Amino acid sequence: LPVEQVSWEDCIKFCEELTKREHASGALPSGWKYTLPTEAQWEYACRAGTNTKYSFGDSESGLGTHAWYYDNSGNETHSVGGKKANPWGLLDMHGNVYEWCLDWYDSGFYKSGLQVDPVNTGSDLYRVFRGGCIYNSAVDLRSAYRYYDTPGNRISYVGFRLAMIPTK
Repeated sequence: LPVEQVSWEDCIKFCEELTKREHASGALPSGWKYTLPTEAQWEYACRAGTNTKYSFGDSESGLGTHAWYYDNSGNETHSVGGKKANPWGLLDMHGNVYEWCLDWYDSGFYKSGLQVDPVNTGSDLYRVFRGGCIYNSAVDLRSAYRYYDTPGNRISYVGFRLAMIPTK
């Protein structure tokens, strides 16, 4: 089952500890680290080269084969990988549990026009999560949909996905 009921703060601590352990064992090359994906990275991975509402097209009719959500979840999370992957082979990008992102939430952040790999490093009250969950309807599972909560809150339908990035 997906990891859930973890706060944004828990996820950051996990990434830091995993990076430390993987460096010590030699499994993670020097100059790399684990972290949460930015919103832009998360959406890029979810879309997998598409410009549609969902990674599989614009029709909600494909959700049943790609996502666990309100219409088919029974309000319970399901094993990871039980639905079809997106075009890049990534599983569960839509539904099952939301996934924390690195960014702070700002409702107007993306309204400022085209940006290349933006990250909202400003401080606010909330952190972003993406992807939708078992309690959501189809509109909340769109690739572009975003939601938020306080970084210390643990929520039963929010988990995380790792990103491996170069250190600066």
